[in-house]
Amino acid sequence: MIAIFKIIQVFLLASVKYVVTFPYALLIGLNFEQTLIAATLGGVAGFFFFYHFSGFAIKRFHHVETFLRKHLPLPIRLKYRQLVAWRKKITGERVFSRRNRFIVRFRAKFGLPGIVILSPVILSIPFGAFLLNKYYSKHKFAMPYMVLSILSWTAVFVAFALIFPHLVR
Repeated sequence: MIAIFKIIQVFLLASVKYVVTFPYALLIGLNFEQTLIAATLGGVAGFFFFYHFSGFAIKRFHHVETFLRKHLPLPIRLKYRQLVAWRKKITGERVFSRRNRFIVRFRAKFGLPGIVILSPVILSIPFGAFLLNKYYSKHKFAMPYMVLSILSWTAVFVAFALIFPHLVR
């Protein structure tokens, strides 16, 4: 019964932060096969969940924003416009937050391959799924590429375990 809870815990961890799942699962005492199955299924299931959830959240945010723009009283809308105008620089450029700058630079530098390859190990599954849905939802192979990336990282971890078996036991 305790092993089932450990497998569920590894499954849920893999759906959020894939790279730490394999060492953690081996640390809590799961065998290699249980770790491999739970982490792989958790990563893929987490990606699908967060991909579809982020699509839903993006659509809802646009609906709420449109609704507020139409139905807020005029004085509040004017204050909002003043606030936005105040945040603009003298040259008229948009003011980006640190997070927005990171996303724009990351997308410009790495694009779809970077998001797909780096999401399971450096970013995180939820953040990668959000970026994929936001910027590449129309791309025909975006979701299969991400699943292939998760499976490829699984192969890398398996190869590491085969090369260094004394670390796995």
